[in-house]
Amino acid sequence: MAMSRPKILHLVEYLYLGGIERLLQQLALHSGDKAELSFFTYETTQLNGIGLEIKDQGHQVYTFKKSAGTDLKLLKKLIEVIKKDKIEVIHTHDFGPIEYAFLLKLRFPRLKLVHTQHTIHHFVNKLKYTIFFQIASYFYTRIISVSQYVEDSIRAKCPMINKSVLAVIPNGVDTDVFIPTFEKNDSPVLRLVSIARISYEKNLQYILKTCLMLKKAGIAFEWHHAGTAKNPDMVREIENFVLENGLSKEIHLYGFVSDAKSILDKGDLFLSSSLTEGHPVSVLEAMSCQKLCFCSDIPAHKELGSEGVVFFNHKEPDALFELLSQYAKGELKLDKVKETSRMLIESKFSMNKMVENYVNEYK
Repeated sequence: MAMSRPKILHLVEYLYLGGIERLLQQLALHSGDKAELSFFTYETTQLNGIGLEIKDQGHQVYTFKKSAGTDLKLLKKLIEVIKKDKIEVIHTHDFGPIEYAFLLKLRFPRLKLVHTQHTIHHFVNKLKYTIFFQIASYFYTRIISVSQYVEDSIRAKCPMINKSVLAVIPNGVDTDVFIPTFEKNDSPVLRLVSIARISYEKNLQYILKTCLMLKKAGIAFEWHHAGTAKNPDMVREIENFVLENGLSKEIHLYGFVSDAKSILDKGDLFLSSSLTEGHPVSVLEAMSCQKLCFCSDIPAHKELGSEGVVFFNHKEPDALFELLSQYAKGELKLDKVKETSRMLIESKFSMNKMVENYVNEYK
């Protein structure tokens, strides 16, 4: 007799665009025969982006727009969903949803709580948040970090956390989708590409300034970027920089794009200038496609391995420019890095391995 699939409710603040959403999209796509997944986003009134794609895959997606503070109407709605769908496991993502999972555990002691911490910059430096996180950890079956860096940061900032529930499950990539596209390219133009939310943490201003340096140095290039911002002003700031510095021919901004592979295929060199990351999905996807990845030397990037990534010091304003200049002149021999990048993904960061690890936590 076939075993019944556990009923999982993924509880998130947003479900539009970002590393969390990309992970959930892949879980929805690849774990359907192993677990029955539904999704609840409580900072959304109308689905779009990845949330809409998950719904189109046939999954139940609930939306709710919470009010400031602890919203009892949200709690009531969640109780209704748990009863109606017979939810067995609540899987929270990043800090915000933990409060409601904690309250739901008090209401339904049978519930199993699983948490994934994708980033740490939002809460680890706020005492009231770290205190609550440590208390809540004793109600969770598992608290998963997407990288060793994230777990080490939690341990350092939350010394009283329930250490027995901590685990690391790295993000994974569907290597059947993110495959190398080998096209002979004899053009001297540097084809740069990036995929990231437009936010302070992603540090896209650094890439913009690097592009301006390339233009002033007479180095031919094009930069293709996919990603948008929660705050439209941040998008306008980038658009204004492009216009004011005469970069419209070189810089192409696509906003939200559901097909990340189509953007990666536009470039040869993938750039990530982030100030902080948990475990960057877009870099993993680029590595799987055997793009040369030039990444800021932050801990989460370094954890991917120097064999498959080229690092630069993001605190030095011209560090990326110098690297790209050397590459354009043929002074950098990086074929081995490109070849190794996909092997690293296949051995350490495959989608199948990630899904298997998560499903095991739901049992």
